[in-house]
Amino acid sequence: MELEVRHLRVVCAIADTGSISKAATSLGMSQPALAAQLRRIERQFGGPLFERGREGTTPTPLGRWLLLRSRSVLPAFDDLARDARRHARDERDTIRVGCALTRLAIYAAKALRRLLPEAEISLRTEETTEVLPGLLESERIELATLDDYPGHELQPPQGAVYAEIAIEPVFVGLTASHPLAAHDEIDLADLAKEQWAQHALLESGPREHFWTACADHGFSPLVGFKVDLSVALDLIAEGRCVGLFQATSPARDGIVIRPLVGSPMKMRHLIGWTEHGALAPHAKDLVQAVTKTYWSEAMRNPTYNAWLRRHGAHSVTL
Repeated sequence: MELEVRHLRVVCAIADTGSISKAATSLGMSQPALAAQLRRIERQFGGPLFERGREGTTPTPLGRWLLLRSRSVLPAFDDLARDARRHARDERDTIRVGCALTRLAIYAAKALRRLLPEAEISLRTEETTEVLPGLLESERIELATLDDYPGHELQPPQGAVYAEIAIEPVFVGLTASHPLAAHDEIDLADLAKEQWAQHALLESGPREHFWTACADHGFSPLVGFKVDLSVALDLIAEGRCVGLFQATSPARDGIVIRPLVGSPMKMRHLIGWTEHGALAPHAKDLVQAVTKTYWSEAMRNPTYNAWLRRHGAHSVTL
């Protein structure tokens, strides 16, 4: 058997996961097939690479030596493969964009069309932001639009770069007939007795940020509806609950969107891209273009525009 790059990846996967079964899952193989492959690799190197025990696998001295060498050479092979893929592409770059469920995806698409008019752009939305860093790290997308919250700031995965676009106050949406709908801004404490609608797959960052803000205003929120956006909009319009909205959200039939007094909740918009992808040479221009598009769209939103004029444009900080 001749040694191949995939054999080194097998050894690293077993060391990283601590067991053959977990490594098999991560590599998309069956456990017996991976165990058999490991035995062939060990015969190639003339001795056992791992000790098997109840708590998993532990590298032997030979295994530690091979791991050290493998981890030093695999990045070079990864770079070679990325460069080969780039050179193999036709002249028209393909930009795959993974999007969180925020309006930043729209702004990024507009900026990309202006910046790279010849590129083929594809967008995919994800129900949760959590999957996007993994898609960037594995180079299944070239660009991601993300959002995070105070105390839950995102860090880029290996091989990716993040840039901040804007920090935005979180607004509240309620039925147009609600007594508070006539207010320019609503005190969060005045919503203590309201039922709230939240997305069924709401992540820990926005969820904990919301609960903390409510606790700071003296109440625990009554989350009676865990539904997707389309259902939430109908429930809010009917007056059965209230919900949180982006400041840049467009007008909705039967719903008014209002700022909260003191901006107790905020979110940060980010874009992330792969260091070696087609966007890397255009990263600086892209950040500027998306930022410019964001603020241009923000100023067209009457409610957000009025809030910015009262409080000072671009004044939000985490």
